[in-house]
Amino acid sequence: MAELSIVDLEAELKTMRERQDIAGELRALRHLGLALQKNRQYTKAASCLSRSLKLDNPNAGARAVVHASLGCVYWEMAQLKKAMTHLQSALQIQKQIQDTPGQVGVLTLMGISCWRKCQWEEGLAYFSAARELRQTDSPPSVNSEEDGKYVFFREAIERAVVTLQNRIRLGREQGNALKILRPLFAMIPLCLFTARKNEIDPLMREATSLAEQLQKKDIQDAIPKLQAVIVRW
Repeated sequence: MAELSIVDLEAELKTMRERQDIAGELRALRHLGLALQKNRQYTKAASCLSRSLKLDNPNAGARAVVHASLGCVYWEMAQLKKAMTHLQSALQIQKQIQDTPGQVGVLTLMGISCWRKCQWEEGLAYFSAARELRQTDSPPSVNSEEDGKYVFFREAIERAVVTLQNRIRLGREQGNALKILRPLFAMIPLCLFTARKNEIDPLMREATSLAEQLQKKDIQDAIPKLQAVIVRW
């Protein structure tokens, strides 16, 4: 089935409201929010998804997905504090309903959020927790489409990869080692979570060389720990 356009989704939302169909309105708000996020209209997406949280929704799984979606939107907006708040809310519900694939996706994004803030140890802890869940129950990875309700995780991370690739290219053009290292090291976990594992080794070698050149001891210390997570992923 072809995806509905944003205009069509807005019309569907209006119809559900006129019918006072709460379940239909919740569904329309979520679909519209995800469509807006995919179109990089993040402020509108956050508003849309936030409105759905204000409606009465007895479905715990659906609430978890909305919190995860909102966390993902705020993550793309680089509003990491808000992102972590919603991701933590999603994780709490997912634990209660034993939604393992959802937990893997949320823990992964929480780890990447810490990685963005150069909080390597916290990020590694989230990555390790996600890895353990995958190994215990063999759920689909964050890049899998087996569970379509969480496909927005993969799409958001894919967009982040493109952004980081552009920053690395800019750093190379400027001949600025630090402007290469920062996005390059940030991209390594994203390669793992988007089925680009074959790209990790050359990135890791370059990150190791640049970190040594720039005397970035925090990154030097984080590299072997990240490698340990990657090997067992």
